[in-house]
Amino acid sequence: MRVLLFCLSIILITNSIFGQSRLELYDNSMFHHEQLDTTKLLSDTPLKSPWGAVLRSAVVPGWGQLYTEQYIKAGIAFTVNSFFLYQIYKYEMKWRDEKNEDFRIRRNTNTWYFALAYLLTMIDAYVEAYLYKFNKAMEISQNIKLRGNHWHTELKITFYF
Repeated sequence: MRVLLFCLSIILITNSIFGQSRLELYDNSMFHHEQLDTTKLLSDTPLKSPWGAVLRSAVVPGWGQLYTEQYIKAGIAFTVNSFFLYQIYKYEMKWRDEKNEDFRIRRNTNTWYFALAYLLTMIDAYVEAYLYKFNKAMEISQNIKLRGNHWHTELKITFYF
């Protein structure tokens, strides 16, 4: 009898958890209504395209971070890459005018810095897109434990306000 009740409770719990395609974690109807698709959230496929984020960052540094809703990182990425591009242009113009070897060395150094910043921007966009909403997936958990002679099930949903 206990085995039958245990099996029935497992079926009911897993059916109620996995039978729904969407789980509403919170209601922000005053501002907007957001629903999380837990089947997509907990799957191995990313919610945002990592290579789409890389291509966006390749076109305009920081655009991939905007795509993954990392607005501060987007501003930093755009500013840093723009700064190095400006430095490259500035020292190229000075080197053309004065033919001073020091300007050519500074231009080349800034070119390497720009290449590194550009590459890191694209890598960051890839990682952020792949891990998009990962923290939301970690807020939903199911736990089944044996305590003494009884099985205990637990569904934990964390709310942030």
